[in-house]
Amino acid sequence: MSLSSVASMSTAETTSTLRAVKVTGSHLFKIMGYSLQKDIAKGKFLESASFNVGGYDWLIKFYPNGQRMTKNDETSIFVFLKSEEEYVKAQPSFIILNQRGNPLSERHTTSVFTFSDDNEGFGFLSFVKKTAFESVIQDDCLVIRCTVTVFKTFPVEVEPAFPFHVPPPDLQQFSHLLEDGYGVDVTFDVNGQTFSAHKCILAAKSEVFRAQFFGPLKEKSDTIIKIEDMEVPVFKSLLHFIYSETIPEFQEINGSEKKHNMAQHLLVAADRYNLERLKLICQSILYGSIDRSNVVTLLSLAEMYNCNHLKRACLEFLASPEILDEVLASRKLKVNP
Repeated sequence: MSLSSVASMSTAETTSTLRAVKVTGSHLFKIMGYSLQKDIAKGKFLESASFNVGGYDWLIKFYPNGQRMTKNDETSIFVFLKSEEEYVKAQPSFIILNQRGNPLSERHTTSVFTFSDDNEGFGFLSFVKKTAFESVIQDDCLVIRCTVTVFKTFPVEVEPAFPFHVPPPDLQQFSHLLEDGYGVDVTFDVNGQTFSAHKCILAAKSEVFRAQFFGPLKEKSDTIIKIEDMEVPVFKSLLHFIYSETIPEFQEINGSEKKHNMAQHLLVAADRYNLERLKLICQSILYGSIDRSNVVTLLSLAEMYNCNHLKRACLEFLASPEILDEVLASRKLKVNP
């Protein structure tokens, strides 16, 4: 190879990238029987179970009477890093909730702190005054939501010359198929309203639909399939989930009670078509709305449709003697001798 040809060769170009991301997660710290624990000495704390955000383990320490240097009537709260790490950058915030998930008081910071496994944690020395929430919490249960945003950087990567970007999968393409009606091959009749869909997509997501369309007892291709015992909004949400892996935010539903009922009906529909992820989503919605008026209904629902997470939450709620006595007195719950 001649010197002139070497000189004319282009130099390969590489790229290195330092990738920074932030990961946010929340943990609900429920203190049942709060009135029995609120009078511990100043400087003493109630500790949550550990939880994971961003690949690291954390825990909450709540001081009902504050740390030693706080004023009377003030509480303190901190989040601690439990993982054995030299340092982790994170931003905490805290909200006190009532039983329906509505905020009573909240504190957040714009600062990013550097945590390590041997520090004192970060949070608020003066979190909120006890008089701001003790008179309005329900069922003697204090609920604190801690949100942690972790800032992570990944090692420098050396990428090949002239890299190109591969976009993530776009599930919205399936939603467009449903909305536009391209290639639909099955029609459902739900209380007089018809919905068109695609057998292959439904069968891929639900083994119940797979058996219905392609099994030994498959439906005739020229018939309209009638859906019994299901309301139109519920079936519409079910289809939306199958095509997009998300559920509508119930924007058209007014009132928390109606949203709660919608989640119950959607859970039943998810069980009917063996959509386990949708069942978990519905359980998470119902989990945050348990109260005296619906705990018996939700417990029965959990028993009937094998919803272990929801069942456990209902039993924990009924663990309070005061609540259990009230439910028994209302004759909504029968206990076998």
